[in-house]
This record gives sequence, C-alpha cells and structure tokens, in this order.
Amino acid sequence: MNNSLVAAAQVGDINLLYKLIQMQPYVLEHIDFMPFVDTPLHVAAAAGHASFATEVIRLKPSFAWKLNQSGLSPMHLALQNMHYRMVCRFVDINKDLVRVKGREGLTPLHIATQTGRTDLVAMFLSACPGSIEDVTVRSETTLHIALKYNQFQALEVLVRWLQRNCQRQARDREKRILNWQDEAGNTILHLSVLKVFPQAVKLLIDSNIDINAKNFEDLTALDMVEINQTVTHSQEIKDMLVRGGALRGFSLATTPLLEEELIEKITYNERIAIFVTRLRKRISHDTRNALLVVTILFATSTYEAALNPPGGVYQGEGRVTPSEKIASLKHSEYAATREIAGKVVMKMQTFFWFWSFNTCSFYLSILMICLLMPRGRVSVIVTFPLSLFSGCYVFSMLVISPSFKLNTVTVILPCVFTILYCWGSSIYIRLAKKLKMYGHKQKDTFNRW
Repeated sequence: MNNSLVAAAQVGDINLLYKLIQMQPYVLEHIDFMPFVDTPLHVAAAAGHASFATEVIRLKPSFAWKLNQSGLSPMHLALQNMHYRMVCRFVDINKDLVRVKGREGLTPLHIATQTGRTDLVAMFLSACPGSIEDVTVRSETTLHIALKYNQFQALEVLVRWLQRNCQRQARDREKRILNWQDEAGNTILHLSVLKVFPQAVKLLIDSNIDINAKNFEDLTALDMVEINQTVTHSQEIKDMLVRGGALRGFSLATTPLLEEELIEKITYNERIAIFVTRLRKRISHDTRNALLVVTILFATSTYEAALNPPGGVYQGEGRVTPSEKIASLKHSEYAATREIAGKVVMKMQTFFWFWSFNTCSFYLSILMICLLMPRGRVSVIVTFPLSLFSGCYVFSMLVISPSFKLNTVTVILPCVFTILYCWGSSIYIRLAKKLKMYGHKQKDTFNRW
C-alpha cells in the first residue's frame, strides 16, 4: 500500500486522502484488487480515527469486509485495540458487519463475548439478531465461546436474549442454538460440566436445552459428571442434573442411524406424509393465500345455508297467550305446530340431499383451511376456534333437521370426522418432523466423520 496513504490513515487526515486520490485516482481500486491486505480502513480502525474510517467506508464499502494477512477485518482491529466508539460507528453504518468472519471464523460477537464486553454483546444482538447463529471453524457458537473463556455474565446475556426474543421462528432458533454441538459433539451443557461451572449448569437446566443430549462419545452431561466425581462441586452439579431429569447414556434408547432409517421400507402413512409435504412446498405463498380465501368463502357459504336453508323454516306463532292458542286450535294441532316450529319446510328426502352436499362441502372446506395454514403454534391457535365453528354448524343442523335419525347422524358424523382428522394430523406431524430431521441427522453423520 502507498506509504502516503498509510500516513494519512495513521493520522486520520481526510484532506491528505483526497490529495492522494487526485494524484492517483485508482489508488483505492488497486488496494481493493488484493485479496488480503491492510487497507487504509484497517490502519484507521487500529489507530481509532473514526471520521477517517467513516469516509473510507463511504468511498469503498468493500474495505469493511476485507481481511488482512493476519485474518482480521477493520472491525476486528477496532475491537482488538479497544476502540469501542469506532465499533459502534461500524455497526451504525452497516449492521451486517457484526457477522464478518475473521481468523478461525471468529466474528465481532465472538470476540466481544470472549473479552466479556456484555454491553457490546447486547448491542450486536439488537443490531443483528442472526449473528448468534454464526459458528467458528471448530463449530463453536457464541455460547461455547462464553463458557470456554469463563464469561458467565456474557453467557447469561446470550441465554436470556434467546429466551426473550420474539422474532419469527425464535423458539426454533433458541432450541437449535442451545443444543448446538461443537466439533467434539459437546453442547454448552457438556462444556458447563467439563468446566465445573454450577451457575452455568443451573442457568441451562432452566432453559430450553436437551438435558440428555449425547456427544460423539455417546456421553450425556450426567455421564461426564460421574467420570469427574473427584472434582469440587461435581456432586452439586450432579444433584442439579438429576433433579432436572438427566439420565445416563446407557439408559437412553439408541437412536437409529440415518442409513438404517433410509433402508427401511416406506410405510403407507409415510407416503401420505411425503405427498402432503411435497404438495405444500410446491404451492407458492400467493397461491396458498388465494386458496385460503376461496376455502373460507366456501365454509362461510355452507354455514350460511345451514342458518337459512332453501325454502326457509316453519315459523312460531308469535305472541299468543295459551288461552288464545287453545281457543283457536285443537290440542293435537297445537302440539304438532309447536313441534315443527324452526324445522325446514322442504321434504325429508330433499333435505337429506341438501344436508349431505352441504355438510360435505363444509367439512372439506374446514379440512382445506387446516391443510393450507402454515405449520406451527399459530395453526394450533386457529384450529381451536375452527372446531368451535364446526360445533355451531352441527348445532344449527340439529335445530332445522326434521328427522330424529338424521339428527343422530348429524352428531355422529362430525365426531368421526374430528377423530379421524386429529389422528391423521398427529401421524402427519410426527412423520413430517421425522422427514425434516433427516437433514439434521445427515449433518450429525458428517460431524462424526
């Protein structure tokens, strides 16, 4: 790099920078062409000249992502030299710089955790939530780094942030990060036991961690405690694990390997689950929304038909005193009128066909709504009012039905439909999760190698 440019970066002289650009317009382009180099931004970041660094980033944004010969980005150098205001300036300019990976895959979040700068950890997580998913070349998350360098306060900040995060798929992220395995297959609970860290063990037991996870040596956290029983606090950790439901490795059922599951013959239920899953993935977001609108329209139309059937229903007699009713009608005629009030006017055979087609349309619409709904807790919340809505439909049909036998079928059929739907849904959810886990098991298999 040009010596004059280095001098300008070391003193933070923006005027000198532009004089050099006037003399050599491609001076920054030549530097950008080199794969690993100390750019003016690296020099300014190491020296702590925030204004100069901001000007260079504005001129050449790519410099902020470049690594020097030591595998460090400008943001890494600012952290290393404790220029924390400059670090904040970098985050303000581009929040994704929190995820730039330097030597050994360490990001600025890893370094802030390693040094115990919880204020920076909190700021990085707020600016770029996805940075918590970054791992090093040793497959270590930020939580692994916190335990590795005995930074309990940083670990607590990370775990509590995961628990409080309300972004989309936050629960899945929390479970995935807490149970992430490093290159030895150890989760952060394994590391807490290895480091004999009772505070961390207690914190993790109260979180969404798998207390019985095994590492690549098939050891659970409880197994590791029993191996190191002579270490101080090991009994305290063991008691906490046992109270939390921890088991020894040999007590857990062995999970079949990926190749063993793939060799097994595909069952009929799996074929249905595969068909439905592929169908759902093939439907685009816009198409799903359009189909949901149509099915909701069908459901409301069929429900409206149950409230206002074709031809209407027999009406009551209005506000008439009992003495007037007896005077105007014979007793048998009055009883017959009272019994048919609110029933459909159409003939029994006609009503049977109306009931059959309308009920099939209604429940198929409800089934389509359940199938098209996105998977997750939201679909469960929506399914409950749908079941109540179906119950209202059944009640409406009971009121207008003129036949006792048809009333019985009206009650039994929805019950059978609900039972079959719940049974089929449970099978599909279980098999869909199994199909989804094949990708994770494949990753675990490669990690073992």
